[in-house]
Amino acid sequence: MSEERQNESGAARRAVGRPGMGSIFVLAFLVILVPGIAVYVLARTFGLALGPSCLLGLLAVFIGLALYPSVLVKLGWVPPRRRPAGRK
Repeated sequence: MSEERQNESGAARRAVGRPGMGSIFVLAFLVILVPGIAVYVLARTFGLALGPSCLLGLLAVFIGLALYPSVLVKLGWVPPRRRPAGRK
């Protein structure tokens, strides 16, 4: 069976249970942006200056960017990478 099905008007729609583009963007927002903002707000709340707070928030964003592909794989939204047959 095909991954995509067609509705009555002939337009393709995604298969049931598969994430849509909106779901992936929401997950990116939650994994990348929200922790960065939370770290910034917490640092400012505890009295850290503006510059260091922003840098800590940016560090949290970079960590979220690094973890985002593994989150997609763990959720099953993206298939894991296959290694070339000739390499160990």
